[in-house]
Amino acid sequence: MEQVQCSAPWSDLLPELLGLVFLHLATRADRALFRAVCHAWRSAAKRALPPPSPVPWLVLPSGTVTSLLRGETFHLPNGMRYHTSCGEWLLLTRRDDGSCFLMNPFTRATMPLPSLSSYSLYEQPVEYGDDVFPDIDEPGMWMHKMDGNMISVLSLIVCSTRLIAAIVAVGDLGAIALCRPGAPAWSVSANDGRRCLSHMVFFQGKLYALDANDNGLGALIGIDIVDEQDSDEPRVSPIERSIQGAYFPCQEDAVCMNYLLESHGSLLMVYRKLSYKIGRYWGREAGSSEFEVFKADLEQHLWADVRTLGNDQALFLGQGCSKAVCVSPYDLSGDCIFFLDDYTDWSWNATTTSCGVYDMKDEETYSPLPMVSWKNGKVPATWIFWQGEINKLETAGEDFDETVEHGEDPQALICGGTCSADVSTAGRATKKG
Repeated sequence: MEQVQCSAPWSDLLPELLGLVFLHLATRADRALFRAVCHAWRSAAKRALPPPSPVPWLVLPSGTVTSLLRGETFHLPNGMRYHTSCGEWLLLTRRDDGSCFLMNPFTRATMPLPSLSSYSLYEQPVEYGDDVFPDIDEPGMWMHKMDGNMISVLSLIVCSTRLIAAIVAVGDLGAIALCRPGAPAWSVSANDGRRCLSHMVFFQGKLYALDANDNGLGALIGIDIVDEQDSDEPRVSPIERSIQGAYFPCQEDAVCMNYLLESHGSLLMVYRKLSYKIGRYWGREAGSSEFEVFKADLEQHLWADVRTLGNDQALFLGQGCSKAVCVSPYDLSGDCIFFLDDYTDWSWNATTTSCGVYDMKDEETYSPLPMVSWKNGKVPATWIFWQGEINKLETAGEDFDETVEHGEDPQALICGGTCSADVSTAGRATKKG
C-alpha cells in the first residue's frame, strides 16, 4: 500500500522563509493577521522586523512627559520649571532658588549649570548686518536689568561633556551663551545681544543658528567657539553670515516660523506659515500650517529647495528641540513632518493645542494624536529623545523628586537619542485645517 506523504504544518515552515513572506505584506491588517496565526509565525515576524523607529517623548507645559502612542506617562518633579530640551536632556530650574541644571528624566542623571541670571561678559567683536538693531544702548548689557525669570532659553546645545551652548533672550533679542557644567556663570559677549536668534545646531564642530527675518527665510550665521582647555570661560569668535535671508510673502492672518536641524550630514531649514483667526476678546487662535523645506548650500551660500525627505526620513519640529530621524516603514510613515502647536505670543489665546503631522507626499496636514493635547502657555511643549530601556518609570514619583533635590554626580552626556514606540500616520483619522 502506497504511503501518503503529509505536507508539513504551517508552523514548521523555516523562520527565514516566514520572515521574507512577512516583509512582503503590504498592509498593517495583513501583518496583524500574520502574527495571529500561531506562536511560530509571531516569533518569525518579530525577528524579521527592523529596529523600531526612534520616536520622541513629549514634554507638556504641565510637566507631564508622555510617549506618543504607548500611553506611558510620568511627571517632572515638583518645584521645577523646564525651559527647553536637547536630545534626552531637559533644562530645568528650581523655583525656590533659581538654580539651573540639565536632567535626563529616564536615567535621572543631572548636570549642574549656572543660574540663568549669572553671567560674565567678555569683549569680542561681532559682525552686524542690516537686519540688527543698532539703536540699542549698551549692546549686550540688556541682561543687567533682568532677573532669571525674565530670561528665556530659545535653544540649548550639548556640544560635549565639557561645553554647553544656549541662545538666551529677553523679549525678541538674544545672544549666544556658553558654559562648562558646574561653572559659576555663563559666558556672554558684551557686544552681542542685538539679534533675533532662534534654533541652533552644532554641526561639523561649529555652531549654526538662524537670525530671524520677518515673513521670510532666516539668515544662517556661523559661530566658531574658542574653547581653550585651561580656560573656564569659552568664547565665540566673530559671528559671520553663511547664508543671507530671503523674503517670503506672508498673509496678514499668518505668522512665519523657521526651524534648523541636521539631516543626513546636511543642515535643513523648515519654513512654516501658521495661519490664525481672531478669537474671543481679539486674541489670536492657531489655524492650519504650511511647510517648505530647504537645504543649506554652504559653498554657494544659498538655500536650496527640498521636495522630499525620502521614505526613510521624518522630521520632528519644536521651538526648543527639532530632530530628523531615520524611520522604519513598518511602524512610522516617512517623508513626514511632525510638529507641535507651540507658537507663543502675548496676543495668542491660551487655546488647546496638540501635535500635527504634515505629509510631504500629498501636502496635507493631519492630527495623528487627538488624545494628546495641552493648554498653550508661556513655556511651549517640547520633544525629548531617549535611547535605552524604559522599564522603571513607575518609580519616578518620590524617588524622582529625591534624586533631583539632592543631585547626582554628573554622568557622561550623550547628545540625541531615541526610544521605541509604535507610531504611524496610517491610522490618522483627523485632518487639520
